[in-house]
Amino acid sequence: MSSILYRMAVFFGLAYAFTWFGWLGQALFGPSDWWMLPMNPLGPLMAAPLAIWLTEGTVGLKAWGKRLITFRAPVWVYAVAFFGPLAIILGSVGLTAATGAGTQALPALGVLDFLLLIPIALIAGPGPEEVSFRGYAQHEMQKQMSPLTAALIIGLAVVIWHAPLLLIGEMAWPWAICIVAVSVVYAWLYNQGGSVWPVVTVHFVVNYFGGEYFGQIIATPEGQLVYAGIYCAICIAWAAWIAWKFGPSLTGSRPSRVAFA
Repeated sequence: MSSILYRMAVFFGLAYAFTWFGWLGQALFGPSDWWMLPMNPLGPLMAAPLAIWLTEGTVGLKAWGKRLITFRAPVWVYAVAFFGPLAIILGSVGLTAATGAGTQALPALGVLDFLLLIPIALIAGPGPEEVSFRGYAQHEMQKQMSPLTAALIIGLAVVIWHAPLLLIGEMAWPWAICIVAVSVVYAWLYNQGGSVWPVVTVHFVVNYFGGEYFGQIIATPEGQLVYAGIYCAICIAWAAWIAWKFGPSLTGSRPSRVAFA
């Protein structure tokens, strides 16, 4: 256990440092156009290979790289990863509007806008985060503890990773709770699919359709807080159902069978 705790401490320490360097640099050395604020979204992706190399060497890097090029997963896993969060987004927007929250028209985006947003949405969150948080941290931690326990710990660590957004008010507080809940959902998809890419898919849908499009229907900060609360409640229910249905292994199988190569 001490070995995995050490490796995760190295990884998350580097992830925080690479992500927050602009925020910390501005606080310590003053404003500069060089600081990436409020967060560097590539921080986890910069940290993972360095942490693996420092603690496991090239053997660990090769194993991690092999996992990242494993795209094959059951069709139903990809379907849930795409349509599950989309349904939650639409349902949360509808319920928020039903409470009387102010609404506005959808953003006027053309086909080119949608296409350009795809790489932006992938780079600014899902890609760098999930190949690191799930493709490395979740995969390694669940070798020595249940996937459910690993998911909850990683969820708390990812909340800390988002600290700058929470501190400046760019992220409403219900999202912090939601991050822990969806960490269980992400770990479930990772273990059910045997690939990190369904997790990237679900995170992409959340950012792309929720953050950049349908979520923009809610026009006021108060409404956005209600929207976040409803979305969070649904995600907590989803995570609770997964834990009840599939148990600590998140697969319904014995824990020893969970840690795929």
